[in-house]
Amino acid sequence: MTSTNSNTGDEFWHQHITQWQASGLSQAGYCRQQTLREHQFSYWKCKLLTGNKPVKAEPAGFAQVQLIAKPLATSDQKLSLFFRGGIQVTGITQDNMALLKQLIEVLR
Repeated sequence: MTSTNSNTGDEFWHQHITQWQASGLSQAGYCRQQTLREHQFSYWKCKLLTGNKPVKAEPAGFAQVQLIAKPLATSDQKLSLFFRGGIQVTGITQDNMALLKQLIEVLR
């Protein structure tokens, strides 16, 4: 099926979204193959798959960090991270750095 001027209805886009999901192609690849405009496909995919509910944007993967320098009282003092919303990660040392890396991957 190729794109025509009649590509404005729910049924048209619902059929293409269903075919795309079954195709195993990327969204861009499917749109190229079917000569569809990718931005229109994205709009209808969002509209039809979310029931026109607002979609919360995913974070970009970066966090604002504020460095507060304090003199170290002892050499065994640990690092702490404070996130918005009151989340804190404390007690970070060289010994548990691998665990911290895993936590960061989950929070992405």
